[in-house]
Amino acid sequence: MKAFLLAGLSAVILGACASTPPPAATRSPEAILAESVTFRIIPMEEILASEPRFAPGGDAKAYVASYLDWLAAPGHLMERSAMFTGGPPPGLPDDADFEGILMALASEGHTAAMLMNEGDDIDSLVGLADKGDPTAKLAIEMTNISVGSLQQKVDALAWFRSQAPTNKDAAFALGTTLLSQASGGDGMDGMMGAFGGAATPGEVREGAAMLVEVARAAPLDVMVQIGTLMSMHAGVDTAVDKHARNILELVVSSTKAEAVPQPDFSSLEDPDVYARYEAQMMALNSAVESRIGLADMLREGLGGAADMERAKTLYREALIAAQDYRAYEALAAMGVDVSEYDSLFMGPADGGDDWWDLEPEGDVPDAPEPAPAPN
Repeated sequence: MKAFLLAGLSAVILGACASTPPPAATRSPEAILAESVTFRIIPMEEILASEPRFAPGGDAKAYVASYLDWLAAPGHLMERSAMFTGGPPPGLPDDADFEGILMALASEGHTAAMLMNEGDDIDSLVGLADKGDPTAKLAIEMTNISVGSLQQKVDALAWFRSQAPTNKDAAFALGTTLLSQASGGDGMDGMMGAFGGAATPGEVREGAAMLVEVARAAPLDVMVQIGTLMSMHAGVDTAVDKHARNILELVVSSTKAEAVPQPDFSSLEDPDVYARYEAQMMALNSAVESRIGLADMLREGLGGAADMERAKTLYREALIAAQDYRAYEALAAMGVDVSEYDSLFMGPADGGDDWWDLEPEGDVPDAPEPAPAPN
């Protein structure tokens, strides 16, 4: 969903850049983290309140231009990028040629249209950035901080730090980058660790401070990302832990861990049905991730007092709603009887039902003896 905004964050290499100090004019991470903050989830209605609307009989081209400008407004990509799926904007008449309008606007130099039409072309992005387009500049610097040379990384880090105090997109991108660094493991963690190593305590504080500023008012999906990322570094800094726990508490109180009914997959060919199913799965993911993150902190007493019983409740909600293995493992370690879920994670007990169909039916003949080696 945040693919455009976070395209340059997939291989983070910031270890060599960590010694570059923040600009003197900005507040220190410690000062930001020391403040008491009231976090707020921005409802979708508020995000869409300023969205352009197509008036019946209006000019389709003018509407598309204004809609693209709205999507790409500096500081708002974080909250508005989810609105754009590559198809026509809402309300555009069916007989309007959206792709044709997009290409026409791009050919006329409309920067947002050029960005949407040529966003995969690095040379086009550089050209737009050189002309002063802030969204293209953001994309270029994300690429540089991810896969650029050492000097490009240093320069990109300095640029993000200069922009973060007044640009939520830049603050979110850099804060996410800093906290996404890990020390090893599989998948993305292993990739990050191999290139840059785990985030240092200073990087954790700096990244968390940027995300705390963003989380003062942010959409739910962004708030989930921020809370879970900060909780991944729980125990590094008590101030970070306190904010992470408050953010996760807010997300938990704003979501419900409800299992999504198994769909009739043939029905998902209908775009509207698929969109509803995807929204349900995203809501479930938000509920589960926030509950796991908060339960982990409650269990360890990080960011506040330990609360083992509430941690068990949150783990249990995640396990029931999504059969989450982390919740299963945590509850078992806490002495909770979760044997009813054993077959999901450990296979059937002796004599039990073979849920995974691992055992072949009937007699299995012995493997044939290997043929003698030729003379």
